[in-house]
This record gives sequence, C-alpha cells and structure tokens, in this order.
Amino acid sequence: MEVPLVARVSPTQRVAHLVNPGRPTPSTNLSSSALMKKFLRIAAILVSLVALTTHAAPPAPVSSIIVMPWDLNQNKNLPSELKAQGFSHATVYLNWSDIERRKGQYEFAHYHRHLDAIVNGGLSLLLVIDMGGRPYKDETGQLVPHMSTVPQWITTAHPDMAMRNFSGDPSWQPDFTDASIRNYADPFIAQTVDHFSKRYPGKVLGYAIGLQEEHEIKYGQMGYQWRDYKESTQNAFVNKYNAKQPIINYNNNIAAGVPKAEPLLHAHKEFREARLQEATCAYANVIRSKGAEAIGYFAETFTSHDAIYATGIVEKLAPCIDIAVIDFNFYDGYGLVADPDVLPTLANYMGSLGYKKIMVGAYAERWEAAKKTPELIPVIQRSIAQSLSQARVVGYEIGGLQHQAGGGSLANLQLNKIHTSTAKPDPVATAGPDRRIRIGILGSTTNFHVWHGEKSADRNTHRDALFASYKILSSEPGMQIHVIGEKNLLADDPIIQQLDAILVPHQVAMPQSIKTKLTAYWKNGGALIQDMRLGEFDENGKPTFDWMHEVFGIANVEWKKNGGIFLIDGKVYRLKPSKRLYAGYASITPRPGYRILATELLQREQGILVKGERTLAFGFMPQLVADSTQDAWKKLFVSEIAKVATKRPALQN
Repeated sequence: MEVPLVARVSPTQRVAHLVNPGRPTPSTNLSSSALMKKFLRIAAILVSLVALTTHAAPPAPVSSIIVMPWDLNQNKNLPSELKAQGFSHATVYLNWSDIERRKGQYEFAHYHRHLDAIVNGGLSLLLVIDMGGRPYKDETGQLVPHMSTVPQWITTAHPDMAMRNFSGDPSWQPDFTDASIRNYADPFIAQTVDHFSKRYPGKVLGYAIGLQEEHEIKYGQMGYQWRDYKESTQNAFVNKYNAKQPIINYNNNIAAGVPKAEPLLHAHKEFREARLQEATCAYANVIRSKGAEAIGYFAETFTSHDAIYATGIVEKLAPCIDIAVIDFNFYDGYGLVADPDVLPTLANYMGSLGYKKIMVGAYAERWEAAKKTPELIPVIQRSIAQSLSQARVVGYEIGGLQHQAGGGSLANLQLNKIHTSTAKPDPVATAGPDRRIRIGILGSTTNFHVWHGEKSADRNTHRDALFASYKILSSEPGMQIHVIGEKNLLADDPIIQQLDAILVPHQVAMPQSIKTKLTAYWKNGGALIQDMRLGEFDENGKPTFDWMHEVFGIANVEWKKNGGIFLIDGKVYRLKPSKRLYAGYASITPRPGYRILATELLQREQGILVKGERTLAFGFMPQLVADSTQDAWKKLFVSEIAKVATKRPALQN
C-alpha cells in the first residue's frame, strides 16, 4: 500500500517486488542454487495456475517477473526456464549511474549481456528507467557505500539538487522539479529508450518512469521524513498560498472523534500532486517521443496507515501513462492479509479513471519474510485470475518470491490443495441491452488523506468499508460495479451518466465540490446511497456536521454505542457491538417525506435505514458486520441497494 511512485521503488526493494515504503525488505543474498530452484518452482505454479483458471482470450496476457543481475549470474538458464514456465516478460532496471557515468557519455554495453540473454531465452522486456536515487547494488546484490542510481557527477556538481526533509536535511532522493535534474534526465531517457528500442525491436513492452516519489509520512524506507521541504519548494508554496508548507505529522483516528483540522491540508496535497503530475507527464512525453509506451507503477491506494500519503496522484496521470501497474503485497500495514479481492478492486478503479492498459502486481516479500509464501500462492493465483477477467487488464507482474530460505516448505507444497479460482469473465449480454444495474462506488482520495494513520479497529475502517462493498456487490450477477474517484465526478466523466446509483462507503471527509457533484447527479435522476457519515468533515478535517442531510432526508443523528434490535419488513434484526464497526450505530430521525426501513423497537420514529426518492442512508456499515448475523445484514445491504438503484430511464433502451 502506498502511493504511486510512478515507478516507485528500487531494485533494492524491487527484488522483492515493488515493495512498499516503510516495509523492510528481505535479504537479497541468493547464493544457493537450491533456493533458486524453489523460487522457480513457486513461479511455475503461479503461472500455470493462472493459465488454468483464467478464460483465455487473445492476445495472451503479459506475465512478467523481475529479474535482477544476481539472478542471472546465479542461473544462466533462468530466461529459458522462465519462458518454459509460462512467463512472457522480464522486468529489468536500468540505472542512470550505470549508463551515464560521465556527463553526456551514454554507455549501454553494461546491460547487453543480461538483456541479450533474456531476449534470446524467449522473453520480452519491461524496462524501468531508474532515476530515483535509490541506494546502489552491484551485480552480486550487495550495497555499494556512498553510491546511488543517480550519477555521482550530478550530485557533485549540484549538491543542492536533493530533496530535503522538514528538518532541512538532504535526502537521498533527487528533486524531480529541479531544473538541472530535468535538463540531464530528459536526454538520458531519450538516449536510453532510443538505444534499447533499436537493439530489441518489438521486444520492449514499455519504459517505466523511475521517479521514486513516495509521498510518505511517519516512516519510510530511508527514514522518518518528508522529502519536499527544499528551499525552492518552500518558496513555490509560499508564492502560491502565502504560507509555509505545513508539517503534517500526526495520526487521525475516527473512533477518537474529530480529526485534527489543518487549514492547508488539501492545498498541500494538491500542490505536491501537481508537481509530481507535471514531472511525470514531462518524462512520459520524452518516452513517447521515441515511439515507446510509458509505464507508471502505483502502489495500493485507498489506504493511509502504512507510511503513505497523498495517493490522489493516481487520479491525475491517466493521460500520461500508457500502461499502469497497480500493486498489492498482501499486507495491510498491521499484518499479512490473504485477500484475493484487493487487486481486482484496484484494477477496476484504474479502469474507471481512464487508464487504457492495466497490469496488476502481486508481491510476496512480507510473506517471504514470515516464511509463509506457500500459503499465499493460491491467493495470488485467484487474485490475478479475477483481475484478468476485466477488459482493460492486460497482464500481471509477480515478485518477492526469491528470498525464502530453509524449511523445505516449498518442496512439500501440495498442488492438489491449491484451490482453483472461481473468477469468471465479466458477463456480456448475448442479445439485447445489458440489463444489469450499474453502480458506482466512490473512493475519495481526500478522505484517505484526512484520515491518515487511521486504525480505529487496528485497521483502516474507511478502506475496509470500500473494499467490502466492492467484494459483495461485484459478486451479484445483476450488478455491474465501477469503483470511481473524485476525478470522475469533478470532470463530469461520461461514466457517471451511465451509473444507476452511486454508493459512498464511509467516505467521511470530502470537499464541498464533491458533495455538489453528488447532489447534481441525484437531481438528474441517479440514486445515492451512503453507509453513514458521508462528508461529515471537509477536505481539511473541519467538521461540517452534515451527511448531505437535505438530500438524504436526515433531520437528526443520535449515536448509540451499544447494539440494537430493529424491525425490518416484519423481521427482527440484531446488531451487536463490534470493534470493526468502531462506533456502534447512528440512529437517524428522518425528515418529512422520507421513511424508516429499519426501526428501533423502542423508538419507532428513529432507525438505522432511511429511504427517500432515490436515496438510501444506513446508520452503520452492514458490509463489515462479522458476527453470526453477517449474512442477514449483507443480504439486506444488497437487496436495499438493488431496490433504490433502479435503472435510470435514459439507460433502459
């Protein structure tokens, strides 16, 4: 989970596969041939299972795996072995410091031996142009002191080119907005793309932009710091907002009440994202000018508790990125998560944002460190299979499998115990119009920005509500689900007009502009659904004391910490207290013209389910109930949404 790097990491971590900031990376000591055999066995299992459990459709999906120099040094036959196991591509890093050791002199022969071997072994390439300044590793995988992927002549000539943290100390990351860096980086990218495209015609899928911008808070791969407090950056912010950049260094926990409001929180978010957007698009244009495709890596978004901040950049780069890679390392910031539904959800979101070609990245470095990779294999397989069923998902990348040592658990893997995927391609009507209800699920990046560090239930409850909503509703054959973003609403994206309803699942903080767009959507005939607290805080964390009360017909909200007993259509439903629900429930008093669907037994004028004309408001999160009543609540969640989300007249023909 984290924010896009637009090729966010480093081979240092990428060996483990685009690892997430703040997450320790397992050792890269790969000296054992037995260890490599175990890795190949696991890779073969994954590729073969994905092939068996997805519905083949031309062209074949891209299947890539990161290959580092030390992998090839250890096993000269690795490319052909990977090809035989079903891989079509290898992801390889190209270090700026290797290619331009002297200013203006570009030397590529260093990479020919390895890349020739990969291509001659039958694989194509996905090349990462690494300008991020990560710590440098040699061909044996060992760190080289005082070296990075940025050439030393640049750091010597421009000592102030590095980004600085909020204490003013220089970081290891070059400032991608620095004019000198941009002037050097553009020709480096152009020369690199031109050279390798000509040397391997038709064999390079694309070139990833290695900016290594993580937008992190709390702690990171290289320490506890923000990285954009350089004097020039500070001056740019002051010139725009007449104030210094805020230092946002605290957690917000919704169970604890009101967040710590920060007047410049949203301004800071937009400022940082705009700078990253401009740099990324500029570099992408250099790649495109050479006739190649630009690739961007994005970490899991809709999260905020694992050192990552400002994930909204993902909504701003679709015009610049030809192939977007969205990833998950099956870890939620607190523990291992064997959840196959995260990547399909994120892939759906990327499609809604307008990315035309999407790949999913499934990484296992956290599981490797815990020596539990065999348990993750079937989960990865199902996750990839479900993702590939989506029209815009063109492939996948896996990694983080190389490092598990000892134990012999991989050798004892029981193939017959690996469950096959239940994923099926998105159904297509064979005749006539598609009569499924179209529902958009809003994921507000503003919400996750405000509620950074959230762990009300030792988790991020906002994230859980969103992902659970997608999982439940997307499994319904009568529904077509799109995870949408603020961008879709603000830009009046055509996808909004195709939706019969929009569900806002516990998006507690959002700008008034988004509320206005939701209101307009409702007035124009769409249905709106919330599971409580829609936009109760603005984009800076200031309370609004309003859940769009006028639209949803809410006269009053009374919080109840204990469980309750409710009467719904003559049936009794029990809601028990739950840490995951964190707040008990909200008992809602409706306005005239709105009715209660779930009344409290002792207070019939209040309830937890209020319905209006094309509106539905829950006073809790039924999708997160985890006790013995969960099936009944989830069934109610689906049925009531289906009732209010009737087909819009304009979409019925």
